[in-house]
Amino acid sequence: MAADEYATIVGKVTPAVITCKPIALGGSLGRDPATARGGFYLLRHLETELGVGPGSRVAIQGFGNAGSHMARLLRAAGYKVIAVSDSRAAVGASDGLDIEALLEAKRTSGLQGLAGTNGITALDPHTIVGVDCEILVPAALENLIHRDNAGDVRAKVVLELAYGPLTPEADDILSANNVIVLPDILANAVAVTVSYFEWVQNRQGYYWTVSEIHDRLKAGMEAEGRAIWALSASRGISMRSAAYVHALQRLAEATEAHGTQQFFTS
Repeated sequence: MAADEYATIVGKVTPAVITCKPIALGGSLGRDPATARGGFYLLRHLETELGVGPGSRVAIQGFGNAGSHMARLLRAAGYKVIAVSDSRAAVGASDGLDIEALLEAKRTSGLQGLAGTNGITALDPHTIVGVDCEILVPAALENLIHRDNAGDVRAKVVLELAYGPLTPEADDILSANNVIVLPDILANAVAVTVSYFEWVQNRQGYYWTVSEIHDRLKAGMEAEGRAIWALSASRGISMRSAAYVHALQRLAEATEAHGTQQFFTS
């Protein structure tokens, strides 16, 4: 692995130079569910503002690592996961899906094997973006929602767990249709945050418990989510635009802290 190669080059073990390592080699606990947890913490923190909560219906595109962990977290919190899809199939149930049964089916016969049992029906994977629900979670594909299908979205909230699941044209269409998008730059930032946590732990030679990881993630997502929501509301801009404004403000503050030309010439 890369960390071993680097250690050979420099002649010493330097775990902090590479992240995403196995736990036994200095990796961080809490990595596997991190992306889902970040989006989950953000959603739960803004429930009142978004008009969602336990009982709300959820459709998840992409039942891999991020999507399956998100399904488990939401189901445990009282949400109703009514549709999921992966690269081969999609299923739905108006009364909610059994997440553990979905995971077992994915390991064996595939999601399609559940169709016709316990009120579960087969769906066309390409139509999951148009499922009648409150929350749509694109958790796998880039450019999933585009100009030609953005108008099909019936959810009031789109939570981006995938990287770039909306095209710019789709963003404009959803905004015009009053659909709130919790953007990837915020909603799935936690995976990179855990890499930072791993670096910090490697540097200090002290490793946190998984509950400590979760607590730090939750605090960070709630603080940033709240700041970006407030900025979005005060300026009348989308959450995505607000996230970029928030980031650029921090860069501007850091630049000014070094001293601007005006500071040195005045």
